[in-house]
Amino acid sequence: MKLNKNKKGKDLSLDTLIGPNTLFEGSIQSDRSVCVEGSIRGRIEAKGEVVVGREGKVEADIYADSIVVGGQVIGNINARSRLEITATGRVTGDVEATTITVAEGGMVDGSFKMMEATGTAYPQLESGLSRKESDQANIQSPSDPIESLPQA
Repeated sequence: MKLNKNKKGKDLSLDTLIGPNTLFEGSIQSDRSVCVEGSIRGRIEAKGEVVVGREGKVEADIYADSIVVGGQVIGNINARSRLEITATGRVTGDVEATTITVAEGGMVDGSFKMMEATGTAYPQLESGLSRKESDQANIQSPSDPIESLPQA
């Protein structure tokens, strides 16, 4: 199933759609994306995006590249890149992602853990800007300005 485009203008291809009035119990593994408009109990793993629609109800841990929650999730969430909780989204569980966005009205009952991105946007921060203890010993503080004033 191929939908139009997501917010960033990319084609959104869905491998799996759990429709309204559908209850799925078990584990879903997808090389693409999963959209939940019905109910799932179990576990979801996707290499693409997992979208929990406004009426979607998920009682499962979710592992995916990016995750959008517009409905209800009871379980832990691990997004390798981005997690978005919309104004109608409700999450009960711990959340781990590189980027987390919670819209006004969205709710989370659990803990947040921000993961480091695989590539850094600021390589100079990793190139040794911090000083080692040995470098600290070579730093001399300026002389006291009061001591350098001529005596009257």
